Amino acid sequence: MRIASFNVEKNGKSSTLDKQTQVDFFIHNCCSSNYWNADIVFLCEIHSAQIDNYRSNLAAIYQNYSVYSFTGGYSNAYIVMVKSFEALQVCSQGSLLGLNRDLIAVEAHGVGGYTGYVFLAHFKSGQNGLTRSQLKSCTALGGRWVATGDLNLDYQNVGQLDTAGLAYECWGGQQTQSKGGILDWVLASVDVTVTVVDLTGLGHVFDMSGPDHRPILFDVTG
Repeated sequence: MRIASFNVEKNGKSSTLDKQTQVDFFIHNCCSSNYWNADIVFLCEIHSAQIDNYRSNLAAIYQNYSVYSFTGGYSNAYIVMVKSFEALQVCSQGSLLGLNRDLIAVEAHGVGGYTGYVFLAHFKSGQNGLTRSQLKSCTALGGRWVATGDLNLDYQNVGQLDTAGLAYECWGGQQTQSKGGILDWVLASVDVTVTVVDLTGLGHVFDMSGPDHRPILFDVTG
């Protein structure tokens, strides 16, 4: 099963053309069977004023996908797109501890060789105990699981997690946020196989000059 995630940094009609172009390019490639063909697409940090436009526009363009929107304060709404013909169920797990945005769970049943959960969120900014606690909450259901999105914990600090899982970074050691650090990566239970899709050849496109993050793309089986 293929999963894509991108912090689009409040992209909307008032955004720069560079930002809009990067986001449109990402979504088009994710949702095209001739390109990346993602089963799940997660977009976070969408401006609250744009969330309804995002959902309705993407649903009209990409009719093979079910498009879900979740509010999250002034600029932290989510869009989750899943292939409508696959056995994928999307629901909120409630607000993340200390934040007004949710932890999203997607339950997959035999999709692309994967059965288990995918947890998606824009976790708490800062390398602190609250961020680590939020990531630990993803494992509460047990079984096979994957957590991704804007994890907001630097990949180099993964050893601080009190969570039984393995970490995978997706940009060959390059930073994924313009201010530095690898904040967008994958945490998965030990019985899940994660295979990163290499996007480093598109570093000139996703150069953090539009959205201040880089997207990630990876496959899971298990």
